[in-house]
Amino acid sequence: MIGDSITNTVLQKALDGVWQRQRAISNNIANYETPGYKAKKVSFENTLEKEVRNLSAGASAQNGIEQMKSKIEDLRFREYDSDNISTRADGNNVDLDAESIDLAKTQLQYQYLTRSFSDGIARLRYAISEGKK
Repeated sequence: MIGDSITNTVLQKALDGVWQRQRAISNNIANYETPGYKAKKVSFENTLEKEVRNLSAGASAQNGIEQMKSKIEDLRFREYDSDNISTRADGNNVDLDAESIDLAKTQLQYQYLTRSFSDGIARLRYAISEGKK
C-alpha cells in the first residue's frame, strides 16, 4: 500500500506513546489532591529507538520490512510510578508545576509528530500528481 512504510509505522507508534503519556499526565493532574496517589510516568522514546536500531540491522527484503513493521506495531510502552519523593503530608507526590510543563511538552511532541505524518502524505500526494495541482 502506498505510504505504508516503516517511517509511518514508527510515527504511528510514537503517536501512541505520546497519547499514553498525555493520559498519564492528565490522570496525575486530576489526582493532585488524592491522598497517597503516586504520579505515573510513561517512557517510550528509548524503547522505540532501541527497537528501531535492533531491527535496522535486519533483512532489507520486503518480507523483512513487513516483519519489522509488525514488531514495531507490537511494541508496548510501560507506565510506571514516578520516583519523585513526596514532600506532602498526605503521601501524594504529584508536582502540579512539573506535570503542567510535561503536558505542554507532550502537546508539542504530538503536534510535531502529526505534522511529520501529514508532510509525508503531502509529499506522496505531490509525487502522485507529478507536481500538478
